[in-house]
Amino acid sequence: MYAQMDLNVTLSERNLVSWGALAQGLLRNNSLSPFDNSSAAKTDDEDLEVNTDVYSKVLVTVIYVALFAVGSLGNSITLYTLLTKKTLQNLQSTVHYHLASLAVSDLLILVLSMPIELYNFIWFHHPWVFGDAVCRGYYFLRDSCSYATALNIASLSVERYMAICHPFKAKSIMSRSRTKKLISAMWLASFALATPMLFTMGQKMRNGEKICTATVSLVTMKTVLQVNAFLSFLVPMVAISVLNGVIANQLLRMFREAEQDNRVCIIGGNSTMLNVTVEPNRAQSLRHGVLVLRAVVIAFVVCWLPYHARRLMFCYVSDWS
Repeated sequence: MYAQMDLNVTLSERNLVSWGALAQGLLRNNSLSPFDNSSAAKTDDEDLEVNTDVYSKVLVTVIYVALFAVGSLGNSITLYTLLTKKTLQNLQSTVHYHLASLAVSDLLILVLSMPIELYNFIWFHHPWVFGDAVCRGYYFLRDSCSYATALNIASLSVERYMAICHPFKAKSIMSRSRTKKLISAMWLASFALATPMLFTMGQKMRNGEKICTATVSLVTMKTVLQVNAFLSFLVPMVAISVLNGVIANQLLRMFREAEQDNRVCIIGGNSTMLNVTVEPNRAQSLRHGVLVLRAVVIAFVVCWLPYHARRLMFCYVSDWS
């Protein structure tokens, strides 16, 4: 069955991606970026010094290295499997395109963001040594990958919804060429949505030293952060939750129907009722499918909620204790 075949492929591949996605979300929750720490609201005569003891720096560095290792290894294995395993490439399912795109966005944020964050936001808070272009590019690429990750997970949920709930429509609608175009459009949309970061962040001089911080007014910066949280977290979270909830209900219904399927057979001219029980492997796959769908929603919220909550606190909380 088309839906069952797609389900088995999805479950095995999602386990490979989950490590990278988790590492990416945790990485951002631990990152120390300028506007996240309210530097946009500081005046020029305020002290730039950040008092962080060496033990805290070492601890954060160890966490970063562990996250980098887990995320890089998990996503690299995912990409290698998707690109080299012919059985996946020959399937009618297009899920492996979404998973490959998700793995790429995870790897990009790990490779491009972690070295800068570890050097300039953990160990050496100032001066900013990478120049204005890298400052703007860093925030642009980081937000681009945020949007790309959220859109990839949402599109993967749509693909699974079609394949499991409407398998016959999925065969005709979700072709390989259309899927490639959809993924390309998602990446273009991610870059477009992150473009404001090129104009809101930049290199500035403060107390005679270069820093990478917001170059616009506090009101503008808060607006950008709120729009980012809405488009890259709230909207995808609602879509993922609703679609995966519908898919989980469909799988539970399939499992209940398959537990004991009564069929009428004609034997010697007489009608005979046969009880056909579901295969153990298929039953286990259906149960596992429901658990994975729930885990996807929980992991998305757990990994991204602290990141966006901290940004929104910067927007709405004026007095910090």
